[in-house]
Amino acid sequence: MEQPMNQVTSGAAPEPLAHVPWTRRDMFWATVLGVVGVLGLLVLMFLALQVFQLITGTAMSSHLTGVLVLVAELGMLLPVWALGVRKYRLPWSSVGFQGFNVLRAFGLACLLLLVSFTFNAIWAVFLGLFALRAQPDVLPLFGGGIAGLSQALLVGGLVAPVAEEAFFRGYLFAGLRKYMGRAAAIALSAALFALAHVWPTSWPPIFVLGVLFALLYEQTASIWPAVIVHGFINTLAFLASYLLSTLAG
Repeated sequence: MEQPMNQVTSGAAPEPLAHVPWTRRDMFWATVLGVVGVLGLLVLMFLALQVFQLITGTAMSSHLTGVLVLVAELGMLLPVWALGVRKYRLPWSSVGFQGFNVLRAFGLACLLLLVSFTFNAIWAVFLGLFALRAQPDVLPLFGGGIAGLSQALLVGGLVAPVAEEAFFRGYLFAGLRKYMGRAAAIALSAALFALAHVWPTSWPPIFVLGVLFALLYEQTASIWPAVIVHGFINTLAFLASYLLSTLAG
């Protein structure tokens, strides 16, 4: 029944996603713990560090910021484990950590990236009319130089894609689809995914990404393709920011 997490196939299209056992109550508390709780804890930790900085006059290390974000991202895996994997004694493949058809996933990923980049370009032009940008450059939060970039790539290019895809697609989308149907489940999971990124002007493009990632998961029966695309997009953004800041400096 359980497939190895690293199994990759090149055969026929995957079977439909399995019927998951978690309930509406499970998903409600998972959302509270995984989104509201993690974001709230992150804000409280930042505030505590700011107060400590004001009292002691010691500047907060930017690398410490990266550690906090890393902890917050890993925290999103806890409700998936507690209210899904552990509670129902399931393998991690139940939330999408399983093999996939490489050729099928690659073709879909390329198509979805084209859609995403096109929407992002249109949205950037629209925001430019009002002298706005989709979201601020977060690379400085991780510090400068290669060390800061490396930490950003670890958190944003690796840990965040795994944790967020497991939570929003492998757990929430799969569970919501059981109760409200495909279209509504895609929309609601994508909306929660967008809201979790806090910055309002980034919500439309992130919502679109959430829709695309849900479709990719549904078509491949694995979250690994979405994890790879998610990590690629984040990595590309960090590298572009680093190169631009280096050239400007």
